[in-house]
Amino acid sequence: MKPLELKARLLCEGANPEDEETVKFLESQNPQKVLRGGLSSGLKVRIKPQTQNAREFKVNFPLYLKRPVSLKVCVTETGLIILENGEEIGRAEILKSPEWYDQNVDGYPITSILTQHGDQLAGAVYEWCCLFNTGEQCKFCVMDRSQSNADLKNVQRKAELLIEAFQKIPREAYKGVILNGGMTFAEGRGLEVMLPVVRQIRERIGNIPIAVEITPPKDLAVIEEFAEAGGESLMMNLEIWDDKTRESVIPGKTKYCPKEDYFRAFEKAVAILGKGKVSTCFVVGTESKESLKDGIATVISYDVIPSPVAGRYFEQFSDYPFNPNADWRELLEIFQFAREQMAKKGLLPK
Repeated sequence: MKPLELKARLLCEGANPEDEETVKFLESQNPQKVLRGGLSSGLKVRIKPQTQNAREFKVNFPLYLKRPVSLKVCVTETGLIILENGEEIGRAEILKSPEWYDQNVDGYPITSILTQHGDQLAGAVYEWCCLFNTGEQCKFCVMDRSQSNADLKNVQRKAELLIEAFQKIPREAYKGVILNGGMTFAEGRGLEVMLPVVRQIRERIGNIPIAVEITPPKDLAVIEEFAEAGGESLMMNLEIWDDKTRESVIPGKTKYCPKEDYFRAFEKAVAILGKGKVSTCFVVGTESKESLKDGIATVISYDVIPSPVAGRYFEQFSDYPFNPNADWRELLEIFQFAREQMAKKGLLPK
């Protein structure tokens, strides 16, 4: 199986471990068992190319301990072997956890504050969402469950805590940082919580790219404040394009933050931050590919980068209400479509 196809299949289907050694690697990569819908926890590997000088692909895929799936993985002396029906279909290298993962910050494990996400760092500033209070949360979100055993004092991270974590991480370990948080009912819909943190990171840590993932603000002036504070890019995730599916899967966002608010925020953010600095994700496996393509083409017309992600199931929760049906071939088709449409528009992620 070609490496890119194998990456897409692992993302969509996941795999089962054949041995305990594989599970140990999973635990070392996510020692605090942080659960997030977008920057999901999973086994992080680099798929080995089939020929010399071919491209390598990193992938963070779900390793299911209970849910039976077709693909199996096992650790050998030469790396990770990926199997189907007992036959090898690919090999990968398990990515080692950074050395700084064993540190603590103000009594908290550093990985509960910042984690490695590719060549970026990722962390939640506000690990809650107002939609949990109304019972209208997104069905795929596990933020509340991730917080169920957490220190509630750490739900909203203070800038000082994040800065102290930054200071314990080697600067060469990351190119930038992605900050995220849940929605609020304030005019900034959560971006107002980010502003003092972004401002202080910029002042104390220096010139590193700062991206924020947030619900589009109702008051668009907050986007100007974000740029003035030192923020460089915004991710405002539509998640789903089809209106009926939006009402079913993301009821609160559909009710309180309609598509029109996204479009207004897209225009404002692109005007302030520039082309290639605004993005939105779509969860593949929740609606038809025709609907997804329509949504992707529309956001590209606003000079917004589309980011398709495979919907992920969380087996840890017996009552988990989201069960996506993402086909790896469809995921590749969606990515190819997005790339072609971006090329026509001359749109590149920056």
